[in-house]
Amino acid sequence: MTSGGYGAAYSIKAVSQATGLTVETLRAWERRYRVVAPRRAAGGHRLYSAVDVERLRRLQEVTRLGHPIGQVAQLADADLDRLLAERDADRSQGDAARALAQRILTSVERYRPDDCDQAVAMAFALLPVPDVIRRVLSPVLREVGDRWHRGDFTIAQEHMVSSSIRRRIGALLNTFNGSARGSGVVFATLGGEQHELGILMFAALAASRSLRAFYLGPDLPPEDIADYARRVDAAAVAVSLVTPSSIELSLRQLGTLRDGLPPEVEIWIGGAACGGVAPEDFPPGSVLMSGCADFETRINLLVAPAPHR
Repeated sequence: MTSGGYGAAYSIKAVSQATGLTVETLRAWERRYRVVAPRRAAGGHRLYSAVDVERLRRLQEVTRLGHPIGQVAQLADADLDRLLAERDADRSQGDAARALAQRILTSVERYRPDDCDQAVAMAFALLPVPDVIRRVLSPVLREVGDRWHRGDFTIAQEHMVSSSIRRRIGALLNTFNGSARGSGVVFATLGGEQHELGILMFAALAASRSLRAFYLGPDLPPEDIADYARRVDAAAVAVSLVTPSSIELSLRQLGTLRDGLPPEVEIWIGGAACGGVAPEDFPPGSVLMSGCADFETRINLLVAPAPHR
């Protein structure tokens, strides 16, 4: 790395103060990665240019984001700026998501279903589908549930926001499925499980990635789910286990579902009730998912082209 732009020259102590990097880190980065090449004063002391300082500041910010210095040390300044711009964009989206979530909650507090519908629609208009699900709708549903348990929200308020989300995601799912051409995934809940919003949101997320998302709804016999999956040649079946009190029944139904599916078809399982179940108690071919990140990983594996043989 060649330094340039010398005018004013800065000591290593001044650079440390300006960038937040310790003197020891600065020396190590120069020695191991040659991130900058300061010139030397007559007495051997390092002298850094303004260009050096700015590059070191960029590197310090990028490493704070979690990028190892060994991977970014030789990147051009424009590439470092791109990584920082992605950080800023993510922060901006995070701010927008929090504002939209609060807007939905405020509409529920005030019993204004039209405002709730508008806020949910705006979320999908402004943010990518994964961000809407992960940063807006999931936090809203958790907060609404917590307030209902505390007695701060009524059942009517909970139904108001659930209905708004269900309508919007249902319409979105139909739109995406109209052009989907990828692998098929069946989404449903097992018999006795009425909570459907989580699995519905994941169906929309899959459809947004061009997978064919077959959403069957809640409370289905496992035999019917398996029969449907076979008929549409699904690559996976996704189910949601939310109610802890019915977990034993759900495990028996999962065994029936497994028996009705071809061995190569995975069963994707998520939901709050999974946490109290040992992994070995689930049938073979089950993939446990703790949240959006795990689900998106499975989607990416389906979307990725098959390797050439």
